[in-house]
Amino acid sequence: MTEENTENVSHLLKGRLEALSDGIFAFAMTLLVIGLGLPEKTSLIPSDYYALHVLVSLGSAFLNYVLAFLILGVFWLSQRTLFYSIRAHDTIFTWINLVMLMFVALLPFSTSYSGDFSTIPIGPMVFEANLFAIGVCICFLWWYASHDYRLIESTLRPEYIRKVSLQNLVVPGISIACIIFALEGSIWSLSLYLMIPIVIYIIGRFA
Repeated sequence: MTEENTENVSHLLKGRLEALSDGIFAFAMTLLVIGLGLPEKTSLIPSDYYALHVLVSLGSAFLNYVLAFLILGVFWLSQRTLFYSIRAHDTIFTWINLVMLMFVALLPFSTSYSGDFSTIPIGPMVFEANLFAIGVCICFLWWYASHDYRLIESTLRPEYIRKVSLQNLVVPGISIACIIFALEGSIWSLSLYLMIPIVIYIIGRFA
């Protein structure tokens, strides 16, 4: 680490930053389930047909919940990999991480919004843009930490750094494709996110 970077090192311990990140990820992942709201109790009809109708009507909201939860899991694992690889962090790294956590905390809202407006493009686009923002922040975090081994361990191989960089690009890249599909009027744009584990596996296997 250069003298300039040493002067810029954050006084916040890495463990505290990790704890904050884990807490916000856990809070956001838990809060996602609120989007699966039932109708007001006063409007509920005690019949099997109506109960099934309500369950079916929650289909898009449940799909958004599952996607958001699993993708947040991917982001959390990416951040775990990042924190495991760094030896220190500075003020710039800390603020990039805080911006990323801001978008993580926003995801329960965009997930619920997308479920409520799933039949028009703006609904899924808000959700997809939120995921894109989180993904870009993680990409930028890794680039900032790994550029010229600024914050990461000097023992990490260039091949590993490149592989992590490519894997971090998967969600932002798919999010862009989803937004384009949504603009074209496709109501199935969110289904593209099912490609995430396949693409990450291919990169991990062959990159």
